[in-house]
Order: sequence, then C-alpha cells, then structure tokens
Amino acid sequence: MRLLRLVPFLLLVFLTLFAEAAERPSLVVVVSVDQFRAEYLDRFAPHFGPGGFRLMLEKGARFTNARFDHSMTMTGPGHAVLLTGTYGNVNGITANGWWDAVARRDVYCVEDPSATLLGAPGRGSSPANLMTSTFGDELRLATAFQSKVVSVSNKDRAAVLMAGKMPSGVFWMAESVYTTSTYYTHTLPPWVQQFNAAGVVNGYFGRVWERLLPEEAYALCDRDDVPYEGAGAGLGRAFPHPVTGDDRTRITPSYYNALLTSPFGAEVLAAFARAAVRGEALGKRGVTDLLCVGFSSPDYIGHTYGPNSQEVMDMAVRMDRILADFFAFLESEVGLRNCLIVLTSDHGVAPIPEYVTSHHPSANAGRLMVEPAKAAAEAALSRRFGAPARGTWIEAVSNNSIYLNRDVTRERGVDPGVAAQALADTLRRWKQMAAAFTHAQLAVLTPSSTLERRMKHSFHPLRTGDVFYALRPYWIEGYGTTGTSHGEPHDYDAHVPMIFAGRGVRPGVYAVEASPADIGPTLSALLGVLFPAGRDGKVRAEALR
Repeated sequence: MRLLRLVPFLLLVFLTLFAEAAERPSLVVVVSVDQFRAEYLDRFAPHFGPGGFRLMLEKGARFTNARFDHSMTMTGPGHAVLLTGTYGNVNGITANGWWDAVARRDVYCVEDPSATLLGAPGRGSSPANLMTSTFGDELRLATAFQSKVVSVSNKDRAAVLMAGKMPSGVFWMAESVYTTSTYYTHTLPPWVQQFNAAGVVNGYFGRVWERLLPEEAYALCDRDDVPYEGAGAGLGRAFPHPVTGDDRTRITPSYYNALLTSPFGAEVLAAFARAAVRGEALGKRGVTDLLCVGFSSPDYIGHTYGPNSQEVMDMAVRMDRILADFFAFLESEVGLRNCLIVLTSDHGVAPIPEYVTSHHPSANAGRLMVEPAKAAAEAALSRRFGAPARGTWIEAVSNNSIYLNRDVTRERGVDPGVAAQALADTLRRWKQMAAAFTHAQLAVLTPSSTLERRMKHSFHPLRTGDVFYALRPYWIEGYGTTGTSHGEPHDYDAHVPMIFAGRGVRPGVYAVEASPADIGPTLSALLGVLFPAGRDGKVRAEALR
C-alpha cells in the first residue's frame, strides 16, 4: 500500500526530471559587446531591425538595472566576472594589468610566459592569472568533458577570461589571423587554418566606413567633426572613414587598428564565430555546448569617438544587423528553439570631458594626466619625508593603483604604511578624486557605500598597490587630449545590458537590482551544474521557467 502511495510522487519526480532535461539547450551562446552601455538599447532602439537587439528585447528576460559591482570597469575584469560570478577580490583579475612589486614589472592580466602563439608572432596568453573557475569549466566537468566550450574574440583577454581554465578552444585576432596559444593546443584546428588561409581579415583593406542611415538620423548625436575626437590609423574624425591604416597603398600594422576601430572588425569576428559553430559542430552532438563571442570593435570606436558620437550610434546600429545575421545563422544551423543566448557587455564608458564642458563650461570634468599627477604625488611625498638620494618614492602607477618603492622607504627610514597614508591623504584633497584608500585600509574595510563596496571588490592583497583611488564622475585618466575611457565605479561605466533569451527562459522586463556576476550562476542553475568556485553572483530565478 505504501508503495502504491509512492507511485504518484515518483511519477511527479520522473516527469519533473524529464521536463528539466527537455529544457536544457543544445547550445548556450554568451555574446559580450565590448563597451556597450545599457542605455544604447533604448537610445538607438528606433533604428534597430527585427532580428538583432530587438529579438532579444522582445523575446528575452531583460534586467534593466544590471550593474558591475566593482570599480575597475575594464575589459579584463569585466569578462572575468561574466562566467565566474565573482569579482577581482576573488578571481584575481583586478584590472587589465598590475605591477608586480617582487619582479618589478608590469603584468598583463592574461599573460603566460610559458605559452607561445600559434601561427602568429607575439606573447602567449592563458588563464594562468585567473584564480577561480567559470561556468564553462563546471559544464565540462559535469558532462565528463563531452560538452565543448569555445570562446572567440578580437581581444585575447576577452576570449581567455570568458572561457576559463579548461575550454575546448580559445581564439583571438592577431593582426591578419586568428590564433591561440600552446596553453590550449599545439596545432590550430583545420577550420581555423582554413579561415586564416581565406584572407578574411586582410580582405577589408580599402573598405570605407560610411553612415548606414541617412545623415539626419544622427541628429541626437554630437557634431561629426569635433576636435576632442580621435583620428588615428588614418580614419580621420569625420565620415567617411577609410579603413587602410596610415598607408593607403599597402597593409601595415596600423591597418589592423583601423579595422578594429570600425564595424568591419565585428563583421570579421561574426564570420569567425560562424566558422567555429560549423567547425566544432556546436549544438549538434547530443550534449550542451557553450560558445562565447566577444565583439571588441565597439570598444575601440567608443574610446576614439566617445559615446555621444555619430560613430558610436552607427556602430550600435550595425552591431544590430550583425547580430541579426548571426542569430539567423544559429536558427539555420542549430535552431534558436535549441539555444540559450545571453547578451551583455564588459563595461560602459565615460563621456568625453570636453563634450561635457562644451555644453557646460563650469562642469567639474576633465582629464587627470597620469605623468603630471604622478610627479605631483612624488613631490608631495618628498616634501613630507625628504627627497630620496636615488630613485623615486613612487615605483609605478597602474590602473588606479600606486606602488611605493621599498628601496626608498628603507633608505629614508619611513614605514611604507605611513607613507601610503600620507599619499592617500594628499590625493583625497585633489578635485579629481572621489576616494583614496591605503592597502591596509582596504584589507579590513567594511564598506558603507556603493563606492566603497565597488572598490573593495576590485581589491586583491597580492595585486593592488599601496594606494588605490577612484576618480570623480566625468573625470578620466588621460595620456592624450582626445577620446575617452572607462575604469571608474560610476554607472556610466558600470551599467550594461543583461538579457537571457531562449530555452528555459521566462521573457519579461525585470527592474530588480542585478549584476553581470549573476550570469554564470544563473546558467549553472539552468543547466544543473555546480556553481563556479567562490561565486558571488545570484541566480536570477525570476527569469527561469
């Protein structure tokens, strides 16, 4: 009798498990559009077609308040967050690079001296500096490595940090070819070799970037030719932009910079992503695969022309068409009903300071020029503790971290903590500074504000300097007088799209506070695999069926 009573329960369990298995997608696709503010989806929406961003907005679960909760809003840290569900305080990717005080050299976030590139010159890259796992790693482990995890981007750090420690393949652009490093394999797959042999990257030489829409459609943007925009690699400040580099007659290294600073760089990556789907038979092997695609060209364009430029608007509209073509390809190859697609970004961008002051001259906005600022900080320490006989008080400045020279602190008989505190006190008095903390302060800080929490999430005891600072809104660090940047804890840098669409997703608009750190854990919950190690992000259960 007890067994008969258990039958309905067992049947319910069986049907639930069957339903969960049936909901699992054949292919998970994570699309990261580098330097893409959340507000672009609204500002440029009237010009989107039916199959790209609009498809995600209408069919997906959109989190309108998704913000990075760290202060170093950069490409490396942003992409590390997406599928680890952690911030730099846990995953170790605190910035695009940092100073190694022991080796006394700059460290790039995905550098690996033990790895070399395949089919291209240059340094090797790997996740050696990443201190935790990703959703892709846990997916591979859960399926006895039957699932494939493939990550592609124009930038190595985007591809490497989304993929994790144990992917099937990671590829990025190195001038005229797509490459990988010996960390992953010792031979490029045939489909990559075929793509490179076809000369796709060099095939754009001589193309001209024109506006996609009628000129009047760009009326909500800044003027097309303003002195605070960049004009490098032969592109010029105004449409049309020739994509040749500095030499119009032949391909030189500057051509590849011009290509990436145009929508054609995104077109090349989309073609390579399609080749990856076909070459690896992703989504067709009876197990869930993961494809990560990091489009880098919007970042190059945003740095050069700024978020209020006609170029950024045109890139967004063209990105919409590129995604529409890619989604149509997925429909034909895998079937969108079998896919789960995530759309997000690694960070936003600050407005060009001169754009702000051209409309409001008294606004507190500008550029903190790194070398003069470093010299002023050095002078302040010399006034307080005396000028060193040899060397300088400040050994390095790297991504808002200041590293003191231990030889000098020993020579002057000054405790490094005392010198760091004096420097932090000096920086706080500067009009450009929102906050400055010493290493010792951050190590024990219990955050009492959003700013403090975001700075704490970008602090790692082995990689952050003696003093760590954040700039006030509308200030950027600068080495030049044109273009703009990102890397601060403010919402124009932190607020990005986060949309889930497809298999297992409940469509809707969700205004809850969310973070891109939620992407990895949510995918883990949907697929029934372990969470990434040390995850901080939450499962967005409201978006799951």
